[in-house]
Amino acid sequence: MLKRVTLLTLLCLLAAGIIYAEGQMTYTKTGVRIKDFSIYLARERDNYPEQGTYLGKYLTEKTAARMKWEFPVGDPKTKLGLMVSSSAYSDLVDCRNDNQAIYDAKGFIPLDDLIEKYGTNIKKWLGDKIDMCRKPDGHIYWIPALFPYGDKIRRTQEDVALYVQKRFLKDNNWPRPKDANVLFDMLIAYAKKNPTTKGKKTYVWTAMSTTWRDFALTNAPTVFTGHPNDGVADVDWVNGKWKVSLYFTNKAAHDTYKLYNKAFLAGLYDTESFVRDYDQYLAALSAGNILGLTDQRWQFERPQALLKKQNEDLWYVPVSVVLPGYKEEWNPPPGPQVSEGVGISVNCKDPVTAFKWLDAQASEEFQILKWWGVKGENFSVDKDGYYYRTPAQTAKWKDKNWRDKIFGQTYFTEIVCWDNGSIYSDGKNSVAPQNQPSIFYSELTDSEKEVLNAYGVKTWAELLGWPDVKRASYFPLWTVKIPTGTDIDIVGNQTNGKAHEVRMRYTPLLIMAGPGKYETVWKQFVAEMNKLRNLDKLQNFYQAELNKRVKITSGMK
Repeated sequence: MLKRVTLLTLLCLLAAGIIYAEGQMTYTKTGVRIKDFSIYLARERDNYPEQGTYLGKYLTEKTAARMKWEFPVGDPKTKLGLMVSSSAYSDLVDCRNDNQAIYDAKGFIPLDDLIEKYGTNIKKWLGDKIDMCRKPDGHIYWIPALFPYGDKIRRTQEDVALYVQKRFLKDNNWPRPKDANVLFDMLIAYAKKNPTTKGKKTYVWTAMSTTWRDFALTNAPTVFTGHPNDGVADVDWVNGKWKVSLYFTNKAAHDTYKLYNKAFLAGLYDTESFVRDYDQYLAALSAGNILGLTDQRWQFERPQALLKKQNEDLWYVPVSVVLPGYKEEWNPPPGPQVSEGVGISVNCKDPVTAFKWLDAQASEEFQILKWWGVKGENFSVDKDGYYYRTPAQTAKWKDKNWRDKIFGQTYFTEIVCWDNGSIYSDGKNSVAPQNQPSIFYSELTDSEKEVLNAYGVKTWAELLGWPDVKRASYFPLWTVKIPTGTDIDIVGNQTNGKAHEVRMRYTPLLIMAGPGKYETVWKQFVAEMNKLRNLDKLQNFYQAELNKRVKITSGMK
């Protein structure tokens, strides 16, 4: 009798035309009861819409899993500490680069059996490189945030670079300096010729120099030597093998910060950068009075977009410039992001359904939906099978309120993602529209096209050198995580290790060294670094981890 009433109730609900808002659903359209889960993402996002989103409803309908989303309020490290100390984990958790702490606390369940039984899409996506996701105990504990699909790659935008303002390039008749020393001499001369910008002093250079985002300052030597973003160290092809070397006190670091010091001695380095927080950094760039910087593109997208909109040639162009003796390889090869990802916690009461929610996102169907939208509504297909957008479709996709709050893309872009430089199984279309050449170029402003035309290229990526494809066998090294609390973690932790502390104490001193004092401060810095124990073990650890990856991928030969 009970079963009959339940079925009758369900049929009545369906007949009444129940609204399948994500937050109101009780059953899927096929009659499967929906289960609620909690998910915590250590990413900066607005609250998830109460009414749900198109993508969220799609996944709930597919998997019968509905998520209650939580994002950090304040410092994510505080939330992490509370979770680990109290074991108060959400059902699904992504603490980005701090996933290691939850793994160490045994807060994740191993996913191997779930992948084997229910991971049809995940196994196809990760393919024969799935072992790169395993922890030292041999198990997989989270689905990577980013992983290539196949081996083909197409990129239109840079990842990391030296950036200078368009006005500087245009006023100098589109120069092509290959030597960073020449570039800085030109920038200093330009700033002296144009001492103010919109009522503010013109500065040659700046950097984000506080919090975990200080990689814009600390990683500068790798950028000035043309390396792709390995973060923690340089990786070079030496005698037929990839060799890891810490760059903290090498000649490139010496020469990089000496350039910054040169700008300082000219009174043109933005020294306020040493105390700014992130919002202040973005505001400083938005003012338009700083000529150059090194950074990763995603970190300053907001002021970049604002400056382009103002159409005053104050926005930043990636330039192919390095220190003497190096080649440009900034563009990344297809590389997995395995240190971040979504795992299922020990508190989850139904890991199977939660996992199915993750696996559904690894399908090509969902990836196309997430990046391109609904066929016929958000994108079209030409006679040759290439995706494109009409002006009306483009306008709708650029409506941030619709894209984020109604469609929901912003909540899914950094979990279970095919690398956006990958190409779908048709061999034609880019995973992300931004890498579809026709769309990329058509959406550029006239100001942007002027730069590309001046240099005879169609994309920003073409301005920068491509790396040896063999780098894909390990890249990127920064995704290797040091075991928490070990000797090498104490010295080499990227945000608060002893080496980082010394570097952050001395880098401002190097940049602001008085006339004739740079070499003295450099020797003091090197002496302090040499006092640190276990730096050799740190380098050996990264080398060993790189070697493991190369073995798994068979060197990508």
